[in-house]
Amino acid sequence: MTARNIAIFLAAFVLAGCKDYEGTYTPGCIAFAGSNVTLVGERFTWDKFTDEVVVDNKGNVVNQFPGYPKRGSLEIKGKTLLLVSDTGELLPTMHVLRLGAESYLLTAQQFESWEKTGQHDVCALMRD
Repeated sequence: MTARNIAIFLAAFVLAGCKDYEGTYTPGCIAFAGSNVTLVGERFTWDKFTDEVVVDNKGNVVNQFPGYPKRGSLEIKGKTLLLVSDTGELLPTMHVLRLGAESYLLTAQQFESWEKTGQHDVCALMRD
């Protein structure tokens, strides 16, 4: 085999292992609160963030998102993404949407709106 053929073979081998939905999805707009979702293989991590700091009456910072980050398994059926946490909790259904070179992760409401209008929410989660 020539060096070129070996390079092509290795590139094809590496790319074959990649799933087209994998990556980290963050808000597609400037957001002061929201979610980050990372999909790798059949696993996910869903974390939430905010720039708001809440303190209790003793001055202690309050965890605004108890239970996050959530981690678990994922299954894709067409464009539908089913997420089940490691504790067995079924999380809200999301939808993977590819538009050209961009990939989005839409909530059920965002996906329904996209189906009706052909426009996606500018703050929808977008793959980095």
